[in-house]
Amino acid sequence: MNITEEMLTELRERIKPWLTGKRLVHTLAVEEMAVKLGELYLPDQICKLRAAALLHDITKLADTEKQLEYCAAYGLPVTEADLLSPKTFHARTAAAVAEKEFAAYADPDVISGIRWHTTGRDGMTVFEALIYLADYIEDTRTFPDCVTLRRYFYDELEKAHTPQERETALNRTMLLAFDMTIRILIDEGAPIGRDTFDARNYYLYKLK
Repeated sequence: MNITEEMLTELRERIKPWLTGKRLVHTLAVEEMAVKLGELYLPDQICKLRAAALLHDITKLADTEKQLEYCAAYGLPVTEADLLSPKTFHARTAAAVAEKEFAAYADPDVISGIRWHTTGRDGMTVFEALIYLADYIEDTRTFPDCVTLRRYFYDELEKAHTPQERETALNRTMLLAFDMTIRILIDEGAPIGRDTFDARNYYLYKLK
């Protein structure tokens, strides 16, 4: 699928009704970070990365009741585990909404990037990892873990001089991101989804 600059300009306007000012600022910052990461890792897919970044949070502001309405409308199964982790709903519902309501941008990579940007999964693609990471370390993020991860990634990148070393920098950063996420969930007494455990182990095994 060929996503053009003109299409991205149009998309930037179309998402505004779905997002508040603060959430829109974050989304545009994720788009900017996706460009930076794309230039390093997927220079031929930057427009697709930007589309995924712009669409990744379109259902983020919906409450649990509305998320369940989206799930019913788009045929998404809901488990007890889902209900115990309501913050993860928006990745699934945003992917479904994007595929149906923004069909011109519904490249499989774009949809999977949106789908897995919150929990991760076993066998994450580089595209999915870049959207996950762009969401985590975009430049307006000031949460301590976001700042730490951003610094860690750039420090690792500074030491990388070959494509293989840049790949290792990405994998190490993703592992740290999942370690941080799991620790936060443990501290909060929150359940941890299997996909997040699997994503963490996937990067651990890649680095062994």
